Amino acid sequence: MLPPKVLRAAEATAGLFLDMDGVIVDSEPIHARAGAIALERCRLALDLAPVSLQFKGRTDRDMFEYLVEHLTDTPPAERPLLVQRLIEEKARAFGELLEEVPLVPGVLEFLELSRRRFSALALTTSATRRDQEQIFQRFDLGRWFDAVITAEDIQQAKPDPEPYLRTAAKVGLDPSLCLVVEDSAHGIRAAKGAGCLAVGLTTAFTPAELRQAGADAVVDSFAELAELLELE
Repeated sequence: MLPPKVLRAAEATAGLFLDMDGVIVDSEPIHARAGAIALERCRLALDLAPVSLQFKGRTDRDMFEYLVEHLTDTPPAERPLLVQRLIEEKARAFGELLEEVPLVPGVLEFLELSRRRFSALALTTSATRRDQEQIFQRFDLGRWFDAVITAEDIQQAKPDPEPYLRTAAKVGLDPSLCLVVEDSAHGIRAAKGAGCLAVGLTTAFTPAELRQAGADAVVDSFAELAELLELE
């Protein structure tokens, strides 16, 4: 069960904000493959695995900027162009692999129940607008959400609170009245930094890691979260 204090706070929430990758869709393996394809197409013999978890919940630009600066000998003047090419190649590869991306089990049922309970539902993702739109089109997700914030809408990515502050402003709610569902430590920190209530979903990080990041509660599935929120 949710701790009494968290349960009271959850009962007062009016907005529900969800991350996309790892929360709505189980896309992380496909993102990893798309990243590897992008590196290959840009003729970079590098392994993304050692840095991918470090950048879970952050933008592709953040990850590729780090990679190009620290793991290649690219001259500084040429780095922005290479980073942009990597971003574009990864987006293209992700689109080619899109049919392999599945929904996280139970998410559609949870969204249907949440639509009756919350006054506003929003998506807050570090993904590009292109990736977000492709995922929404494939699974007809647009019908569930009142607002969408992507990497193009922000200046500072998660773990900075800006993404969730912008989301709350877009739906006209105080962040303290909003519940966030995240799967990454960076996402939890962003939500808590914005003043939201945050629930960690254990699709990428352990319960201990999510709690250490500040999660108010941790669940293993949407069915568990729906029960805790008494959405049934």
